[in-house]
Amino acid sequence: MFSFFKKIRRKILDRKLRRMDAHSYAEAMRPYFYHLGKNVKLYKPQLGTEPYLISIDDDVVCASGVIFINHDVSCFNVARYLNIDERTFSKVGPIVLHKNAFVGAKTILMPNTSVGENSVVAAGSVVTKKIPDGEVWGGNPAKFIMTTKQYAEKLISNNDYPWIDSQSGLLKDVDEQELISIRQNFFFK
Repeated sequence: MFSFFKKIRRKILDRKLRRMDAHSYAEAMRPYFYHLGKNVKLYKPQLGTEPYLISIDDDVVCASGVIFINHDVSCFNVARYLNIDERTFSKVGPIVLHKNAFVGAKTILMPNTSVGENSVVAAGSVVTKKIPDGEVWGGNPAKFIMTTKQYAEKLISNNDYPWIDSQSGLLKDVDEQELISIRQNFFFK
């Protein structure tokens, strides 16, 4: 009977989470993480069975569909292969996202990994190592691409869109519909 009510509570939580923005989602999940800093945005991640082994510092953003894998259960199959008790060994570890890290959409974060302060992980990457501070990584497995400083300089030099004020570098004072129209004209005409 207890598991029935637990399943109902979980379904209600899942429904609520689907409707939340990225910041509200992170706050709703706060009790499940080892640590969750301030101003964290999680765009509908997939959390594994051990969210208590996830530590996320301040100002972290995880784009849509980031997968946190804290526990590699392949060791259970190996235990069966060796004909030993599957509790004999385990492959489990923490995932740490340091301050101002960004993790791109559909990235997979494996056990015993971290993303350094001010680092960026490209969309679709598989992180299998500890990424140092101030670096951009991507690929499968993720590898060093450039420093965050080089990436910032590249973004600035390529930022010549008509919806950006060339003097201030800020978004022009247009409403949402005007912005959509300007972007469509720029990319499709």
